[in-house]
Amino acid sequence: MPTAFLPPADPLLAVRPVHLAGPGDTDLPSLLTAEHGWFRPYNSPTHVVLVSGTSGIALSNGSDQAPLSLTGIGWSIGFCHQVPAEITRALLNEAATSTRTTPGLLTDTGRLVGHHARAALLSAGWSGHHRDGYELVSAPDRRAALSFPLEAPGSEVMLTGAADSGTWTVRFTATAPEPLLTATVRALLDPAVRRADQLPTRHRSLLTTQPLTGQLPHNGRSGAARTRSAGTRPVGATPQSADQPRTASAASVPAPRRRPS
Repeated sequence: MPTAFLPPADPLLAVRPVHLAGPGDTDLPSLLTAEHGWFRPYNSPTHVVLVSGTSGIALSNGSDQAPLSLTGIGWSIGFCHQVPAEITRALLNEAATSTRTTPGLLTDTGRLVGHHARAALLSAGWSGHHRDGYELVSAPDRRAALSFPLEAPGSEVMLTGAADSGTWTVRFTATAPEPLLTATVRALLDPAVRRADQLPTRHRSLLTTQPLTGQLPHNGRSGAARTRSAGTRPVGATPQSADQPRTASAASVPAPRRRPS
């Protein structure tokens, strides 16, 4: 007797906006070792997780505010575990690729000004304004922002978003390489790939989701990588339609605290 084809009940979902999609699944050390050949030297300090082969860039354990950090000569980028996987993947992919193709790009750094990052966000409908001593480029829902200090030029540039609990933050020192900020910001403009059980409870009513079928539509360069980073085990839930009402159940991202110069 022929058996009727039953489509998967719980497909992977394309989710927008990325900044509310939760951390998702990504194994950062495996990404760097399997795809880019990073390794852990036998005599490295205990806080070092992996290093690149030639340029001295390292993925390390960091502080409470930034449990992981990517460091180079004279700069560092710290991020927490709640950062969406697409953002950290884009950051590490750009860093690892640049160490092979244009290694000087990550060592000859100056002041982080973020012109390309600003332009990408503004063209996608984000808005720019000043608040509490910072220049902010804010998401349309005001639950994520890229911030530049106005009164303390040597302070960190921060990318911040609302997490299921508290906020997630990527912290760039003032001399971090421009291409890494640009790649990180552009990852915000593509849909994320998630299983239904990975969607943050706090933000479910604010997300637009659709089953992921065929080629993932995207505005940037990292859609294929995003598909690889998602888990393959489907789980039960009904995708939310874009027509369903969205409620303001999550708090807006506050402006960063002013830092001394």
